[in-house]
Amino acid sequence: MTLTTEIKLGAFVLATSIAFAFLILTFGEVPFFKPETKRYVVYFRDVGGLSKGAEVRVAGIRAGKVEEITLEDSRVKVVFNVEKKIRLFKDASASIGTLGLMGDKYLAVDPGSPEEGELKEESTLKTAEGVADTDRLIRELTRTAESFKLVAQNLNRILTENRENLRETIENMNSLTQTLRKIAQENRQNLKAVLSQMAQLTQSLSRTLPEAVSSIDRLADELEAIASENREDLRALVANLRSLSGELKGELPRLVKNLNDLSENLNGVVKENRRDLKVSMRNLAQLTERLKRSSDRLDNILAKIESGEGTIGKLVTDEELYRSVSKGAKLFGEAGEVITKTKIFVGFGGEAYTGGDSKGYMSLRIEPDRRTYYLAEVVGDSRGRVYTEQIVGGNEIVKKEFKPEFTLQIAKKFFFGRERYFAVRAGLKESTGGVGFDLSLAPKVKLYSDLWDTGRKDRPGESGLAPNLQVGVQLRIKGPLYTRFGGDDLLNDKLRGAFLGAGLEFSEEYLKYLLGGMGLPFP
Repeated sequence: MTLTTEIKLGAFVLATSIAFAFLILTFGEVPFFKPETKRYVVYFRDVGGLSKGAEVRVAGIRAGKVEEITLEDSRVKVVFNVEKKIRLFKDASASIGTLGLMGDKYLAVDPGSPEEGELKEESTLKTAEGVADTDRLIRELTRTAESFKLVAQNLNRILTENRENLRETIENMNSLTQTLRKIAQENRQNLKAVLSQMAQLTQSLSRTLPEAVSSIDRLADELEAIASENREDLRALVANLRSLSGELKGELPRLVKNLNDLSENLNGVVKENRRDLKVSMRNLAQLTERLKRSSDRLDNILAKIESGEGTIGKLVTDEELYRSVSKGAKLFGEAGEVITKTKIFVGFGGEAYTGGDSKGYMSLRIEPDRRTYYLAEVVGDSRGRVYTEQIVGGNEIVKKEFKPEFTLQIAKKFFFGRERYFAVRAGLKESTGGVGFDLSLAPKVKLYSDLWDTGRKDRPGESGLAPNLQVGVQLRIKGPLYTRFGGDDLLNDKLRGAFLGAGLEFSEEYLKYLLGGMGLPFP
């Protein structure tokens, strides 16, 4: 059996995808940009499930990791590190925190006050607070329940012993209620007088309010006169503000301007692409139906030839069969022309982020024409996705989920030169809704930005987070090799950082040449 070029290309892409997915799911962080750290020591009587590699948060901000946990005599020694730029003081303290009621443990550090002086590296924190485990909490709740039971028994005994006194008290309260009702009936006239006085007060306010309104009108007239007298000063102030606004507009980056312009047209572009997709799907359905009818007719012809019915000449001269075969051949020719014009690009690469996180991806880009392309990516992110689970009793469990994420986007290009263009992308970005923009200024230089994850469900414990905005530059070095760098999560101060990555992107022709250079025969 002779293998075609398409089968070999598909086998190569499938093998590369499986190998790259295995690498993404097997390895963890790639600390290219891991900041410098300094070490400290703290002792606990009980760490309550804290493990090596757990997060260290200083004043609630992720700043390091736990390096070592050992038992020395009757205490637990915990060695941890924090970033060099974070200062700890001599009165710093540490405690063990929990993400949710039964979530992962982390080391919470209070940096202390600057007045006490800075704590040197390799020093020991003097203050440490332990953590209450679940068994101890259940024992305390059991003791509390027994105390409530004892209180209830004592209360029942008191009610039994003082039943007659309680009955007398209730009777006295009934008597007091009746007395109050009589007093209200006897002073009904006084209550009417009070209501009458309130009505008079309302009428007085009705008379005085118009005077207050007229005073406010006079004040407004005086303010208008003041504004008229100072009209020239106000005009000068407005002119200065306009001049300042013009200067600010001239200094804003070109990318912000492009984003503002394209945001108004994004809805129209998405609707236009949606209509094109519907038309394409309808055409494909019609093509499939026609191919099916032609295939059925060809099967009937072959069955008649094998059974010996009729002659080949009769089948060939059949007009209906001739028209069906001609129509099918025409449709096959149109489909082949579309496939010939379509360009396919396969790529994969990785990115390293400040803080020690990393991301790997594999992409497939299909360009049916010069102005449109479709992008599909499988992404592996070492930061994972945080989510909560509800259990019986209304409790929550905070967990992290590490699994591949998917990007599916459609893009439209707008050319303003032979190789220069601006592209708009929309669809799924790492399994959430998002939009993206590409600006190609030269064949080897491309500016890009992505905005996605508006709900920020990956961090339920941190409220008020803005969507993830990433802006970067991609430079093609040689052949399929490229590098990219830029800023990540720019809209959030606590999560803002930088990234650097590299990757390979192969065109269909380059893959054929690569497979031929490996000694694989082509038909």
